[in-house]
Amino acid sequence: MRWDRVDDDHGCSNRALTSLLRLADTAVVSNDPAAIAAVLAENLRELTATIERLTPSDLDRRLAPGEWSVREVLLHVIHAERWLQPQVVELREAVAPDRAARLSDVARLPAADSAADVNELRWAVNAVREDTCRLLDGLEPAQLREPGIVEVAGETEDASQGVDVSLRTLLLTIADHQLFHVRQLERILDSNA
Repeated sequence: MRWDRVDDDHGCSNRALTSLLRLADTAVVSNDPAAIAAVLAENLRELTATIERLTPSDLDRRLAPGEWSVREVLLHVIHAERWLQPQVVELREAVAPDRAARLSDVARLPAADSAADVNELRWAVNAVREDTCRLLDGLEPAQLREPGIVEVAGETEDASQGVDVSLRTLLLTIADHQLFHVRQLERILDSNA
């Protein structure tokens, strides 16, 4: 599996992804799929609570000129998780070939540069996370820890070496990434209150 380009219009880099992968691998969370699902669910509840307090005018708020707006942060979170899902599916198929999983067709996500409203953003956050959680169905704890190789361009001299990662690590990376941006949203919303 190869990730040629991790950075997007919002500046998330290959180096940032690699750091998150390493951090997630050391997280103190059980290998039980139910524990991972609980982390993802709690994470979603926190983001949803933040979204619930948004007014339409909040979506364009920024910490400073040139920084991401609330809308841009939410769109980034949505698209970053959706972007990681095919890698989760590929790892899942490698460790549980007898338990196929498919992503739902969430083709109507708001575009990364759209003027999505609060309702569209709330729906998209939930739809993408439901897909991620569904990828845990039927997995055993040992399957979550089974390693796979993810190639992250620019992180090793030989890109074919890649980063050794498990489903558990990738799923916790998704949760950590979202939590980082929840804190960013809180700083934005609390800055000009």
